[in-house]
Amino acid sequence: WLLRQAGKNRDGPARRAATPQTNTKMSASSKKRKLSIAVGDKVDALWPADGEYYPAKVRAINDDGTVALDYADGDRRNGASTSELRCKKPVLDAPSTPTEPPSEPSEPSPINPDDALRLSYAPDTTSHRETEYEAIRRFFAERLEQRRGGSLYVCGAPGTGKTLHVERARAHVLGSVATRDAKACFLRGTAFASGDAFLRAVAKGVCSSSVLQGDPERGELLLRLKETCDAGTKTNPVLRVVVVDEIDSLLKCGGEALRKVYGLATRETSTLALIGVANAIDVPRRAFFGDIPASCEEASRHGTVVFRPYEHKQLVDIVTQRVGEGIFAAPALEFVARKVAAHSGDARRALDACRAALLAARRHGEHPVSMARAAEAIRESGGATHGPLAAVASLPHHAHVALRAALDLSTNADRSFTRSALATAYSRLQPQLGRRGDCAGAADDSVALLESAGLVGAAPDRRSKALKARNPGQAKLR
Repeated sequence: WLLRQAGKNRDGPARRAATPQTNTKMSASSKKRKLSIAVGDKVDALWPADGEYYPAKVRAINDDGTVALDYADGDRRNGASTSELRCKKPVLDAPSTPTEPPSEPSEPSPINPDDALRLSYAPDTTSHRETEYEAIRRFFAERLEQRRGGSLYVCGAPGTGKTLHVERARAHVLGSVATRDAKACFLRGTAFASGDAFLRAVAKGVCSSSVLQGDPERGELLLRLKETCDAGTKTNPVLRVVVVDEIDSLLKCGGEALRKVYGLATRETSTLALIGVANAIDVPRRAFFGDIPASCEEASRHGTVVFRPYEHKQLVDIVTQRVGEGIFAAPALEFVARKVAAHSGDARRALDACRAALLAARRHGEHPVSMARAAEAIRESGGATHGPLAAVASLPHHAHVALRAALDLSTNADRSFTRSALATAYSRLQPQLGRRGDCAGAADDSVALLESAGLVGAAPDRRSKALKARNPGQAKLR
């Protein structure tokens, strides 16, 4: 009766006031009974062998008050006390009686457009990144299935969703896995002033505290990391995942330490997986590969995923998915998307400009957001003052190399060149990529960045449609 009354009292303050205060006072035995769990409940349960809590399900309740558990990874345990459990649901989640009138329908409240346009807001679904997300998800899934390490480098222009999709894929694959099966940590390269600090953060994130016991020197710490991350003869080793955002910032202060961690990740028996995220496409060459040929066994355990800049239609879709139809006038949203796509393809900049335009429209009592407010937001964000030098400065290193190659080719009368010629010139400037066979993809990504920045455009192509379809590499640029 007390539980039913408690369930009713949650419906509103009027019903709580109608219940005598004495009904809320319970004895110690009543509290114990209310906090107890039922068969089928999902809990976090202690595993005595290592003192950690793992997901489990209550299989049975014994006569002595202990419970039998089925852990999510297949282990079973009998005789666990309730003090060793952590409930995953509210303890007062009592079902209402059949005669209880239905409560108000709980429809999700619409998201405030202002909040939806904030960079801190992460929508449930994202678009135009299905291929990249699937490649990252597959990397995590294969590492977990094989219990072997490897490395993945995720790169692309700023504001293209790299970090968001890496974290989303990691949570999707490893989020429900017990920590006995996989341990993961997220690090930011700009947070470290030295390589030793980076190594200690890696050890603290995916290893036990014993690895750092005694404040070991770098050599001893690397040896302990190697022993911990070596699968050896273990039948069920722990996968250890390290995600490093802005990994290129470590090249100056901790390049040698980063190379050591990469070496651990690409060993055949390693259980350490290293995922690096940055803007520049050539970080693996500068930091790890050097002149290593593509056929090398070490290089075969490394993968790369490239995020291309957003096009204006994709930016329109991203904003519309967040705020819905009718908030922005179609020409205003199209204007913001085209301006941002022409400069950088940065979704974060498009969201900032749209939010500024929305707030300005509210101050002036306008709905929907007009073209005037959109143009004002672009001007305030600096979109109209960005010249070619600022556009060049915002590009990553590999795009600078492609721009140099384009300038070398722009010697004829109309200053035009073909895509295939640009790829050849790019390979001359990046010989390591040429030997590894990565030049075509790197050159295509660089051209996309140059086009989005308005530094390279299509030249008149007088070939027939058949020739254009047969040989797209001969399309002219200038």
